[in-house]
Amino acid sequence: MSRLSCAARPEPGAFGRPVSTSPPHDAAALQAGLADAAAVRAIVGLAVGSPVAVAMSGGVDSSAVAGLLVEAGYRVFGLTARLYDVPAQTQRPGSCCAPDDARDARAVTHHLGIRHYVIDEREAFLARVVQPFVDAWAGAETPNPCVHCNRSLKFDALLGVARDLGAAAMATGHYARLLPDGQGGRTLHRARDPSKDQAYFLYPLVPQSARALCFPLGDLTKAQVRAHASRLGLATASKRESMDVCFIGGQRPQDWLGARIGTRPGPVVDGSGVRVGDHDGLHAVTIGQRHGLRIARATPDAAPTYVVDKRPDGTVVVGDRNQLRAAWLHIAGCTWVGGVGPKVGDHLTVQVRHRGQAVPCTVTQVDAGGTEVVLRIDGDLFAAARGQAGVLFTGDQVVGGGTIRSARQGEPGLADG
Repeated sequence: MSRLSCAARPEPGAFGRPVSTSPPHDAAALQAGLADAAAVRAIVGLAVGSPVAVAMSGGVDSSAVAGLLVEAGYRVFGLTARLYDVPAQTQRPGSCCAPDDARDARAVTHHLGIRHYVIDEREAFLARVVQPFVDAWAGAETPNPCVHCNRSLKFDALLGVARDLGAAAMATGHYARLLPDGQGGRTLHRARDPSKDQAYFLYPLVPQSARALCFPLGDLTKAQVRAHASRLGLATASKRESMDVCFIGGQRPQDWLGARIGTRPGPVVDGSGVRVGDHDGLHAVTIGQRHGLRIARATPDAAPTYVVDKRPDGTVVVGDRNQLRAAWLHIAGCTWVGGVGPKVGDHLTVQVRHRGQAVPCTVTQVDAGGTEVVLRIDGDLFAAARGQAGVLFTGDQVVGGGTIRSARQGEPGLADG
């Protein structure tokens, strides 16, 4: 059975119907619509009538992108990747890329009069995203599956399908901005709306992919996107957005992980190696965790105790908050949006979680291949964990990033794990 199926086929040659709901006599609305279309064309950077694919997850963001591109005069078709199956009783409303979301995407493409293709990527998603996520947790790491999904599926497999189907570019519903660098390439920047910014997840972009993608929502707020979706009559205009790990459904992450890793209890020790308690498994413990620890306290009013380390042998280490402060980061597996990484001595900022604050840092070591860096942290960075994405910025521009190999108070070297 083919991985690719066309779920909506309009008449041959049809690439969208007029979707504006503004009355012709409403001059202000007409003017606003013309301005919106011009802004979209400026972001896409292609001539009107060019074929553009839209990666459609079934949510309001990608739906709005498809509608805005049709309105701007592009020959649009939708691509939806079927990534996993979740039992109906465990699927969380607002999840991403589930079977129900494919139906929502199909409804939007039908309303817009554009083609809709569904790509079966379940095997690839399991091998490249889900299983590495489980393995990383079992190995005492804290992985980010969205980063791996963007890298291996959206910016690789899905973009490849878009090109095979004749698209000159692929648009997504991410909140970020790709700007011309003046030399034929693109630079990646944070979205205008900091509350929705997704640039952190997009660091795996490499120059070839950056030139083929566009993010039409980078200058908009969520409220503006919903307003566009409503104006265009899209069924997803009021759909709840996805916030959790998509493929676990409505389960608690620790329950989902426990069912796949198994219960592996282990010791909790203090900084001196003294056993002070027990835990039910590394999958249920996070760096920086304060509550829910089954440990003995010296006195009822003792200082709060935090998880400061998890070890592959199953040991959890606890300590005070100051022990969560990282003075040095070693980041490996790095990729760079512009194709060239930073140099020793560069002053940048680093962000280690999606909602985390970017803090000042200085590059102190770079390996010969440019894929590993050591950073001296020049600000306050707490609870950085192995396996997290460490993303480097200069201002609001993403330089690139990789996976944190170690976060220490003492300086690590490139050979440290």
